[in-house]
Amino acid sequence: MQTMPILGLAIAVAAAVSLLSMPRASAQPVAGATYTGTHSGDGDIDFDVAAEGDQVLNLTFTDIPCDGGTHDVFTWPPSPPSDPLMIVDDQFEGTLPPLLTRVTGQFPTAGSANGTFLLDLGDCQSPELTWTATTTSPAVGGVAELPDISDSSAASYLAPAGLAVAALVALTAGGWYARGRWLR
Repeated sequence: MQTMPILGLAIAVAAAVSLLSMPRASAQPVAGATYTGTHSGDGDIDFDVAAEGDQVLNLTFTDIPCDGGTHDVFTWPPSPPSDPLMIVDDQFEGTLPPLLTRVTGQFPTAGSANGTFLLDLGDCQSPELTWTATTTSPAVGGVAELPDISDSSAASYLAPAGLAVAALVALTAGGWYARGRWLR
C-alpha cells in the first residue's frame, strides 16, 4: 500500500500552501522622519516623509553632475509645484514632463531608502544616479488605521483551504490503509 507517500504529499502540499499565503515582509517608511544620504555623483540627498507616511516631501539633491559641469541643487517639487511623490507599497516614483527628470525610491529595510535619479533640464542632463539614505528617527507608535487588504484578501483563504485539502487527502489515505488492513 502507498499510504506513506500519499500522507507525505498531503503534508508537503499543506506546508507549501501555508508558506505561499504568508504576508510578505516589508519595511515601511518612518512617518515624519528626515532621511539623509548620498548619490553616485558624489553629492547629497535628503527628504522628509510626511507625518502620515504616504508622501515624500522636500526631496533635495545637491552637486549633480551634468554635461561636464555640476548643477548645485535640485528640489522636488520644483516651481511651479508638481504632483506629490506618493508612497505606495513602500515605493515612490515621479517624472517631470516635458523633459525626463525622474526619481524612484523604495524603503527596503526599516530606516533606509534607495533609488535612482536622473536630472534633465534640457541644457543640463545627468547620468542616471543611484542613491541611498537613512534616518535615525525611530518608528513612532500610536494609533494606526487598519491596513487596506481588499486586494490581497484571497491570500488569507489559501492557508485554511490548503490545510483542508491536506486533511482530506490524509483522511482518505488513512481510510484506504484501514480498509486494506481490515480486509486481510
